[in-house]
Amino acid sequence: MEEMEYVKYYCDHLLDKAIIDKEEYVFNDISLIDDWLAETNAEKLGIKKDVFVDEVSKRYNSHTKPLNYDALWKLGLYLYHYIYLFPVTYTEYGMVDEYIELFTFIAKNGLNKIQFYASNNGKNKTVTINNEKLVDMIATYIINEHNKLITEDSLKNFDFDISKIKASKDVDNTTTLKYAFIQELTSFFLKWFNIDKLTTPMKIVIMTIVMVFNKESFNKKERSTEVNRDSDDTLDMKYNRLMSDAKKDRLIKIMHSHEVGLLEKDPMPFTIMMNPKTIKIRSEYFEMLKKYRKEKEK
Repeated sequence: MEEMEYVKYYCDHLLDKAIIDKEEYVFNDISLIDDWLAETNAEKLGIKKDVFVDEVSKRYNSHTKPLNYDALWKLGLYLYHYIYLFPVTYTEYGMVDEYIELFTFIAKNGLNKIQFYASNNGKNKTVTINNEKLVDMIATYIINEHNKLITEDSLKNFDFDISKIKASKDVDNTTTLKYAFIQELTSFFLKWFNIDKLTTPMKIVIMTIVMVFNKESFNKKERSTEVNRDSDDTLDMKYNRLMSDAKKDRLIKIMHSHEVGLLEKDPMPFTIMMNPKTIKIRSEYFEMLKKYRKEKEK
């Protein structure tokens, strides 16, 4: 069977497209990846095809449609290259986020004293405001600026430091990358088998692919001893937990540049991950607003 069969099928059925200024852009055309480069990078990272075929074939024995392991290796290899070796940067923790953090703190706790550090021409000074009336005026002003600063546009537009771009595999939150890998493999399996829902054995195969490429519990010593290897039940549990965390917005979102207001004409040649602190602060902020609105409705 053709080893590029699954890559071609993926590109025929699962491309992520966007219409921007009446032009169509494609973000995940993995057929453009250089085969030699993908194989060389995998070899440098210690990802081996024989381990992949061995581990996946052990877990795929209950389906009517056969799998082409050479083609599945190529699909996994290209998706890994696309997801883990793509340039990525975090959004900056900006003005809107600082305001949200301050707004949430004041709304929850109020203010009875304000202290800040002033710096000018190398001279530092701590300034403390204790006057109750002045503190109240400042807090009121901050709260009243809400509708000016927190708008649909300001929540979508982010800054980033272009000097901090690196390979996505080197970012702090690899759980997000695992989810992206799992999501792409899940979409492929659903299409390929023409089904609406994955069976548990399929989930286990997908998790095995992801774990092999991440070299977790599948190094050479463990291959022959079964020591520390995840059981099928554990792999199924990990799959379900990751998908559940994603639905509950517990994972850092990976976005294309046009999704976060950074696009002028062409999509940026990298993707953006939300700053973890931004996610935490905004989550607390929206949770507080939700509770406030519920209480107001009573």
